[in-house]
Amino acid sequence: MKKDSHAIEQLNKAYDSLAWMNLTANLYNLTESIRDGRYGMEKGGLQEELNGIYGQLLTLIRKYADEGNASSSEVAAGVAALREKVVERSEQVQVLCDSLQIYEYLLNRVEYSFSVGEKPFDDEEEARQLLRTIFASEDSTEVNLRIQLMVSQLPVRITKNRFFDLIKDSFSIYENSDVDALKGYQYRIISAAAMQQKPAGEIFSEYTALLDALKELDTDGMSLEECSRWEERIADAGDNLTVDADYLLAVQECINAFYTLSLIDGTYTDADAKLVMLPAIGSIVAYGFSTLAGQNADIEEGPLGPAFHYMEGRLEPLSERVMKDEARVDAYCENDKAYAESEEGRVTMLVKKLMSTSTFAKLSDSMVVMVDKAKLNELTAETLSILESGMKGRSKAYNRCVMASVLKELPVFFNSHTEVMNYVLQSLHNCSNEGEKRGAVAMLWDLLGAQ
Repeated sequence: MKKDSHAIEQLNKAYDSLAWMNLTANLYNLTESIRDGRYGMEKGGLQEELNGIYGQLLTLIRKYADEGNASSSEVAAGVAALREKVVERSEQVQVLCDSLQIYEYLLNRVEYSFSVGEKPFDDEEEARQLLRTIFASEDSTEVNLRIQLMVSQLPVRITKNRFFDLIKDSFSIYENSDVDALKGYQYRIISAAAMQQKPAGEIFSEYTALLDALKELDTDGMSLEECSRWEERIADAGDNLTVDADYLLAVQECINAFYTLSLIDGTYTDADAKLVMLPAIGSIVAYGFSTLAGQNADIEEGPLGPAFHYMEGRLEPLSERVMKDEARVDAYCENDKAYAESEEGRVTMLVKKLMSTSTFAKLSDSMVVMVDKAKLNELTAETLSILESGMKGRSKAYNRCVMASVLKELPVFFNSHTEVMNYVLQSLHNCSNEGEKRGAVAMLWDLLGAQ
């Protein structure tokens, strides 16, 4: 017990140190991006709302800097509310991006249907070249990524029944996982199919109006010029959403670091890190307030140098130590339910989520609930029902785009090189539109080359 308690203390002190350094670096980068005009320039949209969230975050940070641990409960509640709003907005942006991606995929195929090659398209030769590239790496992770890219781009020529069987099989890997992970996977599948509920309200009205218009498109009789106009509108909307998503990520990284500090600093303080980082953060906060006010005041650079110098050579070994201590604490919590359900255990697990790479992960105070057969069957059936209902009444071309988008989210479902080869050949042989085949293969080569 003594050894485990020491590991918990060391882990939380490491979290505190990382949080101070992450907050300093991320808040500086975010403030500079706002100052340079990369974020926060839109009026009336999500970026303006995020300006407000950023300002509230600065206010909470200043309150904590001025009042210390006496304000930690109030600050933690405030930053938790900000985090919940950012998670909500990030999910809404993802829903819009997934929905637009379906139409981008569809219109790309329409565009390429107008193209004519200099020589006939050779299915077997194209398949051989693709497979040589896909399996060229000895890294299985890289090979699987290339296979997922292949599935996402080649013409989808599998039946709906086969599609649903693949999804059902993919859910089975969560049988020994926790319910939150299973629900997260279900969410991604439904969102990739563009079947999550679209966000309502003025803030996203431009995008929802575009999606409503796209839903009424008849691509069968579409001209190349009309196709290009719609592609341009989708590209513009996608660029704007990318900026929004980047802003959300930058804000959330700061929120996660500061939320961590509000929970454990004072109990597990890394005094050395705090001594150097706190003046730098104060300088950045003042700079941020002046930026929001439209002033051109310069940042007080004096405290920044020591802070960034302090970080050099510390982050990597500290991260390695965190990974080691996390494993020990996880094992301890699994064998000591009383600790896991205690306030200290709850906070430690909460901070672990905040400091993980899952920036937008939803936080829960509840114990991990494992998936049983009944829950697995329930969520699998629910997902298949939503997909089947959403594809009903839509064109064959649109549904193929939905399938491609969903298939890229599935774990690789091939058991051998031969199965991959057969899939590629079936995809190409069963596609009668040579332009679509040329376009799909060209886009796949672009993605493989950019990897």
